[in-house]
Amino acid sequence: MSRDEWLPSLPPDPRLLNLDNDLIEIIFEHFKGNVNLVGIHLRDARNMLPAVKEDHSFDRVYAKAVVILAAAALEANLAYLSDLCLAISAKRPGLYVQTQLDYLRGSEEYLNDKGDIRTRPLKQRLEEKLKTVPSLLGRAMGRDYEFPPSASATRKLRETIAYRDAIVHPRWDRYAQIVGWYEAAQAIDAVELYLDSISSQLHPYLAFYFPMLYTIPPGGDKDDVDIAHRTKARKNPRRGFSNMAEISITEIISREWLEAQMLTEFALTSQCEGDSDGSMLTRAALVLLYAMLDAQLSVIAQAYLHNGKFHFEQPEVLFFTEMALGVDTDGEITATEGHQHFKQRVVGIPRVLARRVLGKEITVSLGDRRGEDLLRYKDLRDEVMHPYVGKDPPRVSKDELRDAEKAIQAYFAQLAVAAPELFRAYDVFLKE
Repeated sequence: MSRDEWLPSLPPDPRLLNLDNDLIEIIFEHFKGNVNLVGIHLRDARNMLPAVKEDHSFDRVYAKAVVILAAAALEANLAYLSDLCLAISAKRPGLYVQTQLDYLRGSEEYLNDKGDIRTRPLKQRLEEKLKTVPSLLGRAMGRDYEFPPSASATRKLRETIAYRDAIVHPRWDRYAQIVGWYEAAQAIDAVELYLDSISSQLHPYLAFYFPMLYTIPPGGDKDDVDIAHRTKARKNPRRGFSNMAEISITEIISREWLEAQMLTEFALTSQCEGDSDGSMLTRAALVLLYAMLDAQLSVIAQAYLHNGKFHFEQPEVLFFTEMALGVDTDGEITATEGHQHFKQRVVGIPRVLARRVLGKEITVSLGDRRGEDLLRYKDLRDEVMHPYVGKDPPRVSKDELRDAEKAIQAYFAQLAVAAPELFRAYDVFLKE
């Protein structure tokens, strides 16, 4: 009996039948210009995770950085897959209808009150896009995509998004007081599970994901060949979020400031990547600096809002809490998240507080060099968290990080002078 006769006969993988070779070429060409967009944030999150020790509560700052980088990887890959759909559609007109193309672009055309055609961004929930974009991509390949059916995978994705939001945009009733190894590891696992679900269901068209997902990081164990192995069979501590009222306001202010400063100093004194003057640390530190600024304003504004001693008009309450009210089809009032522009908040919150708490008008100027830097590096921070297709994620040099830190310090120094009764506490941090 020959070897071929006794070897078991395995059925061919149906995913490898009737492949569209022209489509494979389109995808490959599109991928070549977006290698870093697809992989750099996930690589950084994996490399930073060893700094988070399971039994050290003071590693919260590194855990937050890992969650931020993992979430950035999720957004970057979603942007890439959306653009891939558009690239395929450009080669194959008629693949998607206009509404689907608008969804992939994240914008739509409309007529203004003068009858002119204008473009505006579409409001899209991240969890919805995680399901819709790969489904649209699957249509180009004749495949049906199913969102990870595992309840565990879905939960990990939702919790990762929730922790990212709580870290980057802290709210009075949603404060991430405890972020540890499990939350950080879970964030990486969630991204890997999601990308694996896409690449495996659309195999082999997205085969380039395989080496990125299954490469063992330096120091990894030999058994760490499965994706999402970190939290497998581990009990979720389910720490959840806290209400700021349950914590000392002074503790929140000092903790957020010192943690951002700690990561910034570590990034400024650490080695850089070989081809830049930055690193995963400078990228994460820049995001945490602006998260800290947001946390400071949120804590102070809502502390005065909830103490009951001062009167705020409804628009001011909605502004502080970043909420928007509406009316549904049943006539019931609905409340949804309503993030404002960064410049609007850094100028508006101190002015409203001074007006209602102190009874005086103050000026918050961003017209000098430090004010311009404050806005410029916020844009750079946004590029880190929401990378553009066709452009590598920014490296964030040490000089850029240092200037961003000085701009934020100058901003709080200005507030301490303009309204010392509200912001004198920052003198302690600024003198260090």
